Amino acid sequence: MSTAKSTEGEVMSTEDPQSPQNQPENQPPVVPPVPVYPPPAPPANSYQPAPQNGLGTAALIMGILQFFCIGTLGSILAIIFGLMGMKKAEQGLATNGGQAKAGFWLGIIGLILSIIAIIAVAVAVANGGGEWSFNVGSN
Repeated sequence: MSTAKSTEGEVMSTEDPQSPQNQPENQPPVVPPVPVYPPPAPPANSYQPAPQNGLGTAALIMGILQFFCIGTLGSILAIIFGLMGMKKAEQGLATNGGQAKAGFWLGIIGLILSIIAIIAVAVAVANGGGEWSFNVGSN
């Protein structure tokens, strides 16, 4: 234990009074308090709106269904919904730009096939219609 004299002649200890050597035996050692920090603030603008994926999904559904049940109307709707869905994806409001693009191109393909079918029917009717007969179980 080191000692020092003050200006008034008193003997002072230079060691920490909280050290285990200076503590009485019947008292536990003094533990410094744990600092308490406030909880972190939530990040600003942490809310993300839900993506508006309805148009891209509708375009793809119309593009597929046009081949099975809704025909040319499905082609037109697939093209319209596809264009609108691709614009939403470019603006960052939708996350399914690929579905919108696929629906758009399926609509284009279906519309082209519809136009070809209409032209083929028009040519067949203009040439007299041809003979439309089905021989089932002929002898």
